[in-house]
Amino acid sequence: MTDDEFQRLKDTEKRHLRARKRLRSTLKNLKQEDETQGVVRRMKQGARRLLTETESLVDQLRGAVAERDARLEGALDDEWEGGDGLHEAEEALREERAEQRVRRMKAEEGNSSSPHSGGGPGPSSASEAEEEADDPLPDGPDKTIGRMGAPRADDAS
Repeated sequence: MTDDEFQRLKDTEKRHLRARKRLRSTLKNLKQEDETQGVVRRMKQGARRLLTETESLVDQLRGAVAERDARLEGALDDEWEGGDGLHEAEEALREERAEQRVRRMKAEEGNSSSPHSGGGPGPSSASEAEEEADDPLPDGPDKTIGRMGAPRADDAS
């Protein structure tokens, strides 16, 4: 083998090795690209699945909200319709109180014209006594937190 043949063979082998190196690099890039595309595909599938689940949950929430709104509107409608009954009950209560006052005033007139009238402070009839018993005590609050009395000496510091 001559030096020229050896040099040609050497150059051919170098070209072959360089081409093989380029092919390996191309194969490596293609594998990376394929892997990246797989990851992107999985991400898209996951995003679609999450979007579907989210839409499903949103639809369920919308349904629940619509149902509760309907119940609330129904309850409000019932209340407005039942308000007539409430007004009638209030009217009946007012009439009953007015009748009690009239009876009380007549009883007071009858007692003041009679010589045995008490004339002092206090209830002149049983209905007044009941009304006074129903009034809350004005002395203090109904409920307290802590003590109401004077502070003790060890609390003053």
